[in-house]
Amino acid sequence: MNGKEPYHGWLIEVIPEPAGYSFRCWLPEEKIAVSDRKIYSTSALALRVAKVRADLEAVRWALTHFLNEVYQECRLSPDEHVALASSVLEFVTSVSQKYH
Repeated sequence: MNGKEPYHGWLIEVIPEPAGYSFRCWLPEEKIAVSDRKIYSTSALALRVAKVRADLEAVRWALTHFLNEVYQECRLSPDEHVALASSVLEFVTSVSQKYH
């Protein structure tokens, strides 16, 4: 694949590089992009990792938004909010690293 592919609201771009392929996942309406800045041997592998990354980012954003709302409604203490938000980030980071 050389180009862009829509995926669950993201636009995934697989980019040919001298040593293989990299990816960027875009949320066009928000002009936000994520990438792991790694090189993959095939475009299919880069696309597979990009889809996992897009899913993980969507989960992270949804959970973070939910935690912020619950915190603002005073149903979480500041310590609980920080601990839960840190756990979400840690989870996303650890799962993301397993797909490399």
